[in-house]
Formats: sequence, structure tokens, C-alpha cells
Amino acid sequence: MNNLKKTAVAAAIATAMGVSATASADVITVSYDGWFTMINAGGTGALNNGDASSLGYYGWRTPVTGTMTFDTVTGAGGGTMVPFSFFGSGAASATTITFQAVGDGMGGPGPLVLGNMGFNWNGTNGIPTSIVLDASGFFGAVQGGLTTGDVITGGALPATDGFLFSNGKSTYTLPIGAVPIATATWNTTDIGAVTIGTNPSGTLPFTDDGIGGSPMKAGPFPGFNANFDITSLTVTDIQGATVVPVPAAVWLFGSGLVGLVGVARRRKSA
Repeated sequence: MNNLKKTAVAAAIATAMGVSATASADVITVSYDGWFTMINAGGTGALNNGDASSLGYYGWRTPVTGTMTFDTVTGAGGGTMVPFSFFGSGAASATTITFQAVGDGMGGPGPLVLGNMGFNWNGTNGIPTSIVLDASGFFGAVQGGLTTGDVITGGALPATDGFLFSNGKSTYTLPIGAVPIATATWNTTDIGAVTIGTNPSGTLPFTDDGIGGSPMKAGPFPGFNANFDITSLTVTDIQGATVVPVPAAVWLFGSGLVGLVGVARRRKSA
């Protein structure tokens, strides 16, 4: 069984504080469960009428599953997502999912991760979508040390956790609670003119409009905000390498791990 020691993230914290250190170049693979939530251009919830409404969120949130990989030294990663029912016109499938730790998004340390992906849906392929994620729950678990089979829960509250969903008759908050990877309210800056098939679809610096997700710029949902909140991560594999110097990129998320609360982790039997 592979063990991920806390050296990589501990070294990141040390680097952020100006202390020299080394770290193990570990790549973590996880499976995940979470929720997709769409906020429309007017800042109100969009009902996914293509999904069953009997799953606890009345169609306002849609369950998603998939896999992720993350390199604790470079801060880069990728992912997959199982296609999911999308607004009554077939399944949406994510393509070319990439992640990059970006500190606080302003050039300093912090727990933010920039995600970029494309979506194929209803005959349109490569709909560019960017998202800013608060991964403090995940990074906190990494800091504590991981073993294959571990389940990571808790962390930061999603931006839509207190959001009011209304069907014209009833209003719901539908909270998710603290999660290891949560969508933030930051918006990304486009790389040139965002077009269908473009990836990455967003970059630094960030702006904040107070609405969860980053507005899509091209495709059938301009101005809509896709929120993906990962409620549970299960470690499926850890690949380690030799001890190497800490690259400059690592320190960006290092000090964001200090003082984390609400991270719960349990171990599964081998």
C-alpha cells in the first residue's frame, strides 16, 4: 500500500515562510462524488429539468462523479467526469479537464485551484468552462498524510451553500455543507476571445462578482455560472518519486493550509 507523507505540503508551508525544504513528487489519484449547480446570468438558480428531482435537491443540484489526479509538487492535475443529464437535451460530457493550484489568485499563497474544461452537449462540442475552486479541505488532508482507501470530506463551504432557489411557490436554501473542493465566487480572465473548443478558457487575475462560478463566455449558456462542488474524495492511488527541490509553484498554496478546520478523514480497511 502506498503512503503519501506530509512532506510535500509541509515543505510548501516552509517555502512560503522563507525556509528551505524539499518535497516528494507525489501524484494522488482520487474518485469523487459531488454536485453540479447552474446559476443563470441573472444570478438565480437554473432548474435542471433533465434530471430526476427525487435525489434531495428538487432538480436544482445534479449529482456528478468522476476521477481526479493531482501532483503535490507542481500543483497541476487533471480529471474525468461521468456524463450527466443536462436540461432535458441529453447528457453533458466534460472533456480536457485540467487543474492548477494558483495560491490566492493574486500572486500570493492560498488554497485556490483554477479548473478549465470543455463540455459537449446537444451537438455543441468543446463549450469552454472555467471555475475557481477552494481546495483547502483537500490540501489539509494531504498535509496530514494520506493512504490509498482514505476518504476526504469537509473543508470549505460552496459559494451556493446559502443560495436561495425559488420555483415561484417555494424557496429553498438546499445547503451542501463543508466540502473538500468547493466552487468559489471568483471569475477568471479570458485568454483572448474565448471560442468553442478553447481550453484553457480562463486565467489570472481573478475578479469577484459574489456569484458562485465563473460566467461562461461562449456556447449556448453565455453568462451562466457552472458550479461543481466535490463532497467526497476517495484516494485510489498514490505514486511517489525521489525527493526533489520544491518548485516555486508549490508555495502558492502552502500558507493557505495553516489553520484549516473542518477537515474530516477516515481510513478504509485495505
